[in-house]
Amino acid sequence: MKRTAYILMFIFLVGTMMSSCLNEDDVKAPKVHSLKFYTINENKEFIEELNPVSGITYTIGVDTDADICSLWPGGIRQIVKKVGTDIDSTDVNGNVVLSKSDCYKDYGLLKAQGLKTSLNSTIGWTATYQYPQSGEFEFTVVVTNHGYDSPDYKQVAVPFNVKIR
Repeated sequence: MKRTAYILMFIFLVGTMMSSCLNEDDVKAPKVHSLKFYTINENKEFIEELNPVSGITYTIGVDTDADICSLWPGGIRQIVKKVGTDIDSTDVNGNVVLSKSDCYKDYGLLKAQGLKTSLNSTIGWTATYQYPQSGEFEFTVVVTNHGYDSPDYKQVAVPFNVKIR
């Protein structure tokens, strides 16, 4: 009788553990709710800026339910030129050689990187950035759930069109 009870308890525990693991594996793709530009006043409060201007450093806030967030503002893209010409330098794979880039279309190329972010309890994921010139830029927010090196890695790239005066 004891042996049967132990076997049933073992089967129950293994079944419970397996079902809880399967529930964890159901990870939803993250969503980005908003992208906002903020300035900080003398009281250290965030003031939303509706019309960002070039040359001013802003705190960029992203409201998202993601575990990890990366920001690619798309304001800087400097391509190395071949010496004495206007032709772009390319590597052995045919990719342009960059001296600096924060455009998401360059993701994976040498010298291309997004902004370092931190989590703020009031406005979400934040980073500071200053656009060097005015114009329209494709700002890309890359969010993921469940971390890296996992079979359930859910990454979403959300583009925003940003107009800088």
